[in-house]
Amino acid sequence: MLSKRSLKERFAFELAIGMIAMLIIVLIALSTYFYTSIMGHVKDELKTEAKHIILHYSTQETYDSNQELSILRTLSPYKIKILQNSNKEHIKSTILPYKNKLKEFLILKKSFLEDKMLLEIQRDITQESQYISTMYYIITFILITGILFIVYYAFFLSKKIMAPLETLTNQFTNMHENLLHEIQTKDLPNEFADLADKVNLLITKVKTSIKYRQELYIGTAHELKTPLAVMRLKNQITLMKYKKQDNVKEALEQNIDSIDTLNAMIHNLLEFGRAEGAQFEQPERLNLIRLMASKCEEYELLAHSQNRDFIYHFDIPHFRISVQPLLFMQIFQNFIQNALKFTPKHGLVSLDTRMDADNFIIEIKDEGKGIDESKDLFAPFQRSVESTGAGLGLFLAKNAAESMRVKINLQNRKGTRGAVASIAFPLNRFLLKD
Repeated sequence: MLSKRSLKERFAFELAIGMIAMLIIVLIALSTYFYTSIMGHVKDELKTEAKHIILHYSTQETYDSNQELSILRTLSPYKIKILQNSNKEHIKSTILPYKNKLKEFLILKKSFLEDKMLLEIQRDITQESQYISTMYYIITFILITGILFIVYYAFFLSKKIMAPLETLTNQFTNMHENLLHEIQTKDLPNEFADLADKVNLLITKVKTSIKYRQELYIGTAHELKTPLAVMRLKNQITLMKYKKQDNVKEALEQNIDSIDTLNAMIHNLLEFGRAEGAQFEQPERLNLIRLMASKCEEYELLAHSQNRDFIYHFDIPHFRISVQPLLFMQIFQNFIQNALKFTPKHGLVSLDTRMDADNFIIEIKDEGKGIDESKDLFAPFQRSVESTGAGLGLFLAKNAAESMRVKINLQNRKGTRGAVASIAFPLNRFLLKD
């Protein structure tokens, strides 16, 4: 089973371990082969030399009297001793290592002439040992260099293999910005292209499902509005005929109020259907300050018509980002309309923008009674006591904020009466990546 560790790191780790183990085995085999070859060659020379001496010489004197050997003896790596075997002990050809402070030797001992004589040959192998030591240093250097290269190559190869998966991940991440769109498969390997095709099929099904649901909401709302409008009209006509009969008048007025409430809920259903459709809207690069300024002029006129004041101030003249205008306006409009609704007559609603280290923030402040912070006002059908709506406005605003990946908040003002609604755009997403 896969651990929670990164698959890329695990692949690189296991690849590096396998390649390093293979490198170590190969280097051990090579070093063993070279050592065996060199020392085997020296031992074969010793045995050959021993056979030659036993064949031609029987004593140390006959060996030393050979003038040709006396000339070469100073250059020879061998030291020959032919001794009396006093114990007449049979000694097979034995080669043993010997080492002093400066040099290394191999010593061959063997009895001959029916064990009467003992041959001892000493071979200087210092040079060969130096070759072997040098070989070990080279192998160690190759091993360390190879390990470093293998680790680097393992992570490089792992990153390269995982690149298509990272491409898919980035496309999934950007899907929050560009909404549901098909994954581009032309640059993906065949194995990942098959996965992308399956995801594209799923995306198509999701888009179709949402489209049908949106049409259901809008269609149902439109179908309900017509009979409700007829019922309201007939109630009003009946009310005009029976103005003097209090019981009938009260019943008709209650019916009209109920119909108005149903109309408000149907309106919210229509808005919900439109909001789902707006989630498929492609982001547009625009100046958010200019968009808000154009809408604020309309809200200023609306506020004056309701005997309220509306002022707005922007700290920065430009904030260009890629945003979905319909989703943003759904949040922006809901917050301002709520602020105007709950602010008493001759009260003030203000809009300000500011920027901190992480966010660009829009704040709408009102002078109403404030909110009950113990309730989740963003839940569906959740509304304050004074509200006459269906309680879906803030719920739709929250859905729009989640689709846009902005942060919204609603809380009471500190030190004064009223509430403040805020919209925060994370700079690391909307500005630095834009």
